[in-house]
Amino acid sequence: MIRCCIFLIFAVLPFCGLQAQDTAISPRYPGAGRFEGEVAVGATFGYASLGSFDNDAAGFCLVAESRYNFRRTPFDVGLRLGGSCYSRLAAGVCSQDPFMMFSLMAVADYNLHLTPKVALFAGAGIGGAYVLRTAEGAVSDTPSSDCAAFCVMPRVGCECWNRLRVTLGYTCTERANRHLSLTFGIAIGGGRR
Repeated sequence: MIRCCIFLIFAVLPFCGLQAQDTAISPRYPGAGRFEGEVAVGATFGYASLGSFDNDAAGFCLVAESRYNFRRTPFDVGLRLGGSCYSRLAAGVCSQDPFMMFSLMAVADYNLHLTPKVALFAGAGIGGAYVLRTAEGAVSDTPSSDCAAFCVMPRVGCECWNRLRVTLGYTCTERANRHLSLTFGIAIGGGRR
């Protein structure tokens, strides 16, 4: 599915007139507000191939993000607070083990306009995460317990109608708790870029 999405994005890009965001299109549209927030929910998919786990199951994630939009440049920076939960099926057992992670990251995005109502963005986040019941014991000899870890998250997405944001991100942290998330969010403030 990810390959299909990436293929579609690159297939459409040559036919679109791309331009970076600007401050003022006209007096009626003064550009994006300097500050905006976002609340998003979505699905999380955990790392599948761990030693004592057969499979992983999709879970949910909740994200709150605040951003500062730079004037005259297509960049914005912000702070992202997120929580995710997904489960794994232990080998030979019918019950699922839940895994939860909370993260706080500084994020930055580069925005490209496809049309006045659609913009693509690509960016990354860097910060820390707190993992409840890490599965690191499944890939090493350490016992499972809570831990704090460094994390990085590359991401791509699309903003439609200056409000609806769809984001695909991959959180890279300790090997056992890496996961992919797909979120749907509502931007509050900001307005037309």
